[in-house]
Amino acid sequence: MEQSDERFPGPQATVYVEQNSEEMAEAGEASQVETVSEENKGLIWSLLKQLRPGMDLSKVLLPTFILEPRSFLDKLSDYYYHADLLSQAVLKESAFERMKQVLRWYLSGFYKKPKGLKKPYNPILGETFRCCWPHPQTQSCSFFIAEQVSHHPPVSAFYVCNRKDGFSVRGSILAKSKFYGNSVSAILDGKVRLMFLNRDEEYVITMPYAHCRGILYGTMTLELGGKVSIECKKTKCVTKMEFKLKPMLGRPCSVNQIIGKITVGDETLATVDGYWDSEVFVYDKYSGQQELLWNPSSEIRSHRLKRQVVPVDRQREFESERLWQHVTSAILDQDQQQATQEKSVLEEAQRREAKERGDTQWIPRLFQKDPVNSEWIYKHMEMQLWDPGQCLVQFEKDGVIQTQEKTRHNERPDNSSWTDQKEVAQLPK
Repeated sequence: MEQSDERFPGPQATVYVEQNSEEMAEAGEASQVETVSEENKGLIWSLLKQLRPGMDLSKVLLPTFILEPRSFLDKLSDYYYHADLLSQAVLKESAFERMKQVLRWYLSGFYKKPKGLKKPYNPILGETFRCCWPHPQTQSCSFFIAEQVSHHPPVSAFYVCNRKDGFSVRGSILAKSKFYGNSVSAILDGKVRLMFLNRDEEYVITMPYAHCRGILYGTMTLELGGKVSIECKKTKCVTKMEFKLKPMLGRPCSVNQIIGKITVGDETLATVDGYWDSEVFVYDKYSGQQELLWNPSSEIRSHRLKRQVVPVDRQREFESERLWQHVTSAILDQDQQQATQEKSVLEEAQRREAKERGDTQWIPRLFQKDPVNSEWIYKHMEMQLWDPGQCLVQFEKDGVIQTQEKTRHNERPDNSSWTDQKEVAQLPK
């Protein structure tokens, strides 16, 4: 591609590269169990002495050996490795089929997790993260932008957009933790709003909480729990599910179980049953048919979208990977002392900046608060529908997702290479 050609983003667009590696545990209960060394048990006991049942853990400094070496902003992107399911959902003709496909995508976000009990870094105020997933089948791209918009309370805002395929996702999550003696719950308080642009349909989604038990005695185990919902006001189609915690005397078959139903108004269309890390089935009430809705098998995992990220040397100072790179490096080298020291440097800098700022209100760079519902909204949302005759390509630059369009005197030639993978937000060839 001629980068000087004014029709294309060229050098204006952020350059993304495919992610080299990632840590991901296998399915099953074994990947959610942590064996703590004697040395680290001492650190846990010293931490627990500071706590009281019901206490919020957001202000507690956690030991680095329980940290997953990435930011919570990065972790929020786990739900989009199968964003092509949303591209397919937009095309479904019936509201019921669209809801099933949305539920399939929703379930696809849970299996990607590290082995054991790990917690991502608490983002620093003003920290940002961006990545994207090219869609080979539709020659499109889903872009993810996240920013830590508040520190007290800790709120993370994010926005995902694939304008060509006709969907966007936005949300702001308040992360809270509660200590209950022998267990801890990590609660994601907030709503995710999925929009099908061409249909003007909004799906309001809630999330389960993560529950860790066995802190003082027994085996440390991480589970998902709670009641969640996916609701479309326009079609009146609703999915309600419960992530069930394993009973104290539960059998192995009760681990990671979910149950639920899909309704329209007061009418139940189908029931949902299975395991979020394994097979989930939908039972259609009227046809009597059972359908395998989701199963994160090795084949499914191998066909998921390839995430692309911004090289660290091209990131801004407060982008997640660059900001936490020294902590991450120390954790990967299993140097917990160095990791703790590097983490303390960042936390002390954050406290110093907060003191210097005083009563001056922090203004996020990419998001703004909705005065009506107090949710955080991406400042650069494009509201118009994709026009194949006018829109060339969606791209991202400095956190701003935008669309390159044709000009009146400069139409795209039929044989142009405008989807060059190296330059335009890594669109697939």
